Amino acid sequence: VQGSSAPLARPTLTVSDMADAQACKRPAGGAFGQWMNVNRASLAEQAAKEGMTGMTAATKKAGEVWNKMSAADKEPWEKKFKEAQAAFEAYKNSDGFVAPEKKEKRGKGDDKKKNKDAEAPKKPVGGAYGVFQNEKRDEFTKVAQAKGEKGFGAVAKMASEAFKALSEEEKKPYQEKVDKLMKAYKFAMVAYKEKKGADQPDEAEEPSPAKASPKSKKASAKASPAKAKAKASPAGKKREQPPKEAAAPPAKKGRSAAKGKDAEDSGLPKALLAAAEKEGLKVELENLAKRPEIKAKGLGGDALLKALKDAGGLVNKAKAALLRA
Repeated sequence: VQGSSAPLARPTLTVSDMADAQACKRPAGGAFGQWMNVNRASLAEQAAKEGMTGMTAATKKAGEVWNKMSAADKEPWEKKFKEAQAAFEAYKNSDGFVAPEKKEKRGKGDDKKKNKDAEAPKKPVGGAYGVFQNEKRDEFTKVAQAKGEKGFGAVAKMASEAFKALSEEEKKPYQEKVDKLMKAYKFAMVAYKEKKGADQPDEAEEPSPAKASPKSKKASAKASPAKAKAKASPAGKKREQPPKEAAAPPAKKGRSAAKGKDAEDSGLPKALLAAAEKEGLKVELENLAKRPEIKAKGLGGDALLKALKDAGGLVNKAKAALLRA
């Protein structure tokens, strides 16, 4: 491995040599990167002799050797890195520079984006705990920052512990607030659906002759001679049989029937669903109860509802907690 005693031998990179579009790439890794690129093969060989395996074995070994090198041994590589940087900047500012195409982030394509209606009312989530957390978020954030804790997790944990410590009487005001929010949300959804329904064209309305397509006009033209022939045929030759009554189409299932079926599929008692509805967690409870992992564990509905409350209405978080228990 080069870099321990004698001056390191490597051709000096000049701006003119590196300005070529095919050869010049943005240097990465600093002086360490320049040194490792030259010594990669010998480092990998040395790592294998010492029993180090895996894709990162050579990098790990390189880190060990680099840390033991003196500042004098590292100095030539610092110089080479600066030369490479200068060469890249020269190429970047030249007429032959072609900027690399940016890779599209996973899940960010237009075809993968869900079309969410900005006018749709937002459903309050989390029940009484959600209201409590929203009101106390700023307070808990300041406390977490004072302790040196960062991120959403620390605030959420603090809010969860504080909510659990409240008595039923202390939780009551938050429950009343979420009840009002849910009521307002339902009224808003009714108005929203009525508006959206009015905006949709009536599917049952038949197209007027002026709007009829050329294909439909041709079809009607072909059918008209047959109809005229049937009307002109002499009566009495053969008695026509009265047409059979068409079977009535099956009745469409309304939303209430679909909701009832969902409740049956979840296998949850109506009393528990009513309690979950009061907490604003009915949909989340039914969703959690239908998960195959939860069904396999055979947990009761009360345990599922409690897990959802503790998780702030987050189904996946509640599921993870139940499976860990």
